Amino acid sequence: DLGVMRPSQHVLERTSVMIAKDNSYVEARFTAALPARGRNILGREAAALLTESVPAVTQRCLLFRNLDAASLQAHVLSVEDQEAVRSQLAGMGLCAFVANGAVLPRASGASDEPMAASECVAFTSPEPLAVTITAPNRGPITGMGIRRGVTLITGGGFHGKSTLLEALVKGVYNHVPGDGREFVCCDPTAVKVKAEDGRSVQGSDISTFIRAEAMPFARSTSSFSTRDASGSTSQASGMVEAVEAGSTMLLVDEDVSASNLLSRSTAMAQLVPEAREPISTFNTKVRALFGEHGVSTILVIGGSGDFLSEADTVLMMDTYAPHDVTARAAEIAATNPAVPRVAFGAVCRRAPQRSSFQPLLGTKGRVP
Repeated sequence: DLGVMRPSQHVLERTSVMIAKDNSYVEARFTAALPARGRNILGREAAALLTESVPAVTQRCLLFRNLDAASLQAHVLSVEDQEAVRSQLAGMGLCAFVANGAVLPRASGASDEPMAASECVAFTSPEPLAVTITAPNRGPITGMGIRRGVTLITGGGFHGKSTLLEALVKGVYNHVPGDGREFVCCDPTAVKVKAEDGRSVQGSDISTFIRAEAMPFARSTSSFSTRDASGSTSQASGMVEAVEAGSTMLLVDEDVSASNLLSRSTAMAQLVPEAREPISTFNTKVRALFGEHGVSTILVIGGSGDFLSEADTVLMMDTYAPHDVTARAAEIAATNPAVPRVAFGAVCRRAPQRSSFQPLLGTKGRVP
């Protein structure tokens, strides 16, 4: 039996099939299960596998004359168009784009294949957010443009909020034709940040979120390290690390976030005084993150209204269809206490030191 790695829906450079830089050859890397009986290889059958089956598969799969030329060309042109659309976002003041007709939901939680068109609702942009981007091969493509800044995706449970966000998370990649997300494109530096209880954190400056003066024993948070981070410290570290690495777009889903890092209710603020609360919540800093560092944020929020006053754009998902409710959100925010806005603070640009990598544990070749 012959086997090769099955690629995903994303178009990525892979080592299973490689083309020489001078185009002189194509290299395919695969596995061959040699036929055997017990502990003995069956020589004649193995010889047939290697001298007959392998050449036949090579001829059928790697020679252009045996491939579907039309499908191959469609694939190349689609990838060119996706790259072109993504490259135009910044110049248009956008951080993301979702084409009309896109199929966002997947076949199942265990599959990245698109859901059947008969079982889902194709994406349609709200009119106020509709933009048209011209691709070199496909021509004009109309869809929803999300402007740089702070964007909220809200709505009732199970109406498609996280589905839209997950499509945007994958928008940093090109997709194969027929995936449904070919023209769901976003800032190529976009990073989804979530709580990761138990992760390791090393030397991260999370003082913008966790104030040392309110920590027990005034523990420093300007170079925070732990082998077992909590939900809030892990997500704070993830946000800071993403910005340090040069990301200009954060994607956040309330469902997988540390709620005490995102916002804090007025009632809880009255119960626990500020002097005893070390966490500076994200809703007080999300505007400063954009204003000071140019980092846009897209948040899925369903249970907290504390971000409404901070948003440039508010989308409501209703039966998998997006609606622009920015004006209504602003009206509601105006009737509630204003969110205090605080500076985000300086961000260090870190690079790992060579000496920090220790692949050996004593004399044994083990990763600690």
